[in-house]
Amino acid sequence: MKSMENFFNPHSIAIFASMKEGKTGYEIVKNMVEGGFKGNIYPVSQSGGQIFGVNINKDFKNLEIDLAIIAIPGQFIPSLLEDLGSRGVKSAVIISAGFSEVGNIEEEKEIKKIAEKYKMRIIGPNCAGIMNTGCNLFASIEVRALLGQTAFITQSGALGGAVLMMAEELGFGFSKFVSYGNRCDVDEVDLIKYLEDDPQTKVITLYIEGLEEGRRFLTQAKKTVLKKPIIAIKAGKSKAGMRATSSHTGSLAGEDKIYDAAFKQAGILRVEGVEEMFDLCRGLIHYPKIKGNKIGVITNSGGPAVLTTDKLEELGLMVSEPSESLKNKLKKILPPHVSLGNPFDLLAYGGAENFAQVSKTISSEYDVIIAIFVPTASMDSVEIATALGKIKEEIKIPIFANFMAGRLVKKGIEELNRYGIPNYETGERCAKVIQKIILRTSKINNFNLCN
Repeated sequence: MKSMENFFNPHSIAIFASMKEGKTGYEIVKNMVEGGFKGNIYPVSQSGGQIFGVNINKDFKNLEIDLAIIAIPGQFIPSLLEDLGSRGVKSAVIISAGFSEVGNIEEEKEIKKIAEKYKMRIIGPNCAGIMNTGCNLFASIEVRALLGQTAFITQSGALGGAVLMMAEELGFGFSKFVSYGNRCDVDEVDLIKYLEDDPQTKVITLYIEGLEEGRRFLTQAKKTVLKKPIIAIKAGKSKAGMRATSSHTGSLAGEDKIYDAAFKQAGILRVEGVEEMFDLCRGLIHYPKIKGNKIGVITNSGGPAVLTTDKLEELGLMVSEPSESLKNKLKKILPPHVSLGNPFDLLAYGGAENFAQVSKTISSEYDVIIAIFVPTASMDSVEIATALGKIKEEIKIPIFANFMAGRLVKKGIEELNRYGIPNYETGERCAKVIQKIILRTSKINNFNLCN
């Protein structure tokens, strides 16, 4: 595992590439320096000189290297790997393209053979690099990830870059980022096995186009999901998508129904796209398990609550009426005319105290609470968020929020984040996340019963 550890916690990194402005090497060194990497950064190029205040080395004979980042023309890579291997370098990331994805399969096999000879691990080729935000490692050509608790593993470097940019706009962070491209050596299995015990990572997310060793992957995934959730986006559903996948990273996409069944069997949560991935990650980071499927909906606006209730029931979740005993308790704390059913509609005058009291009171009969808040002229979203945050710490059941909408609730959403309450733009999106977490919990419980 030392070679895997060197990918994410190296003391020294050598970047083999052109250091001219606009070139891959230039961008990687810029990311490393501006990102604040504390270890040694060794740009290596015949040009010599300096880049971002770091000396460019014309050779690497006297350098101690934990990790090599390679972005040179493909024909020169085998001899470089031979040199690195003979000097004891055990980990390399090959950014360079032009291998199996364009039909140059023998060239890729040669790289693999050299790696095996020297017991070297390789990520790539045809990838966008790796990141570990915990130690300011940004050995990639993509925008630097924000600090977070989700690891993102992607076969597509371009999609990875788009996800990072979307995440930046959302303020969503990552623990690790790996673009692994053609996976001539290190693959999804190696990465989820490493991340399984990574203390920085609470959720593992995958974008995959195809699997070469399906059984090995599923065996590892079953072990990993017992410790932390795995979310997967699987591309290539349609025939056209499968063709595009094959030409993109040289993967065999395979029959989509087989992947769907295999993911369910392994306890992997499949999502349709990036937006759903972000939604589910935000829920799982705070609530990796939900013990039951009885949902209480508290709202100050009827319309959004009806839409949410419809979606919950469509997804097979229970929006059950409270018991008579609970209704009697609610009568004592709520004004007249307020609904004692579920959804619990506090009407337009339902304030912070009402949200907190109802949440506490119904927590004895429900497994999850969805709090829907639409701002009025007299209500402060921050006060509502603070009240929900404090009561969440007391009642010990998950609270999800749907604060609507935009700038009027921006500060309230920031307060929800502070208390670990995930907020979604609609209650329907809350419902989808809750259902997926309940499915995961059920699957994990079944795994534990079988073991």
